[in-house]
Amino acid sequence: MDTAEFRFDFGSDAPAIYQALLPEAAASFPRSRAVLSLENCTILHLSVAADGIAALRAALNTWLRLIRVAHEMVRIR
Repeated sequence: MDTAEFRFDFGSDAPAIYQALLPEAAASFPRSRAVLSLENCTILHLSVAADGIAALRAALNTWLRLIRVAHEMVRIR
């Protein structure tokens, strides 16, 4: 299984972004799984595991896009 981990320092926006992404983290995907956590209420941690590098790339494309959109939406509120 291939894995990737990311840490995003979103400051005070991190809890809102985390809450927005939780439903997606709970969803079931056939070839990958993601775990989100919140550290110190300022850092979003993303861990993605997948069956093969192609599945990992696809999952990361999805998750990084979701995080970017959630961050943009929180910033315009």
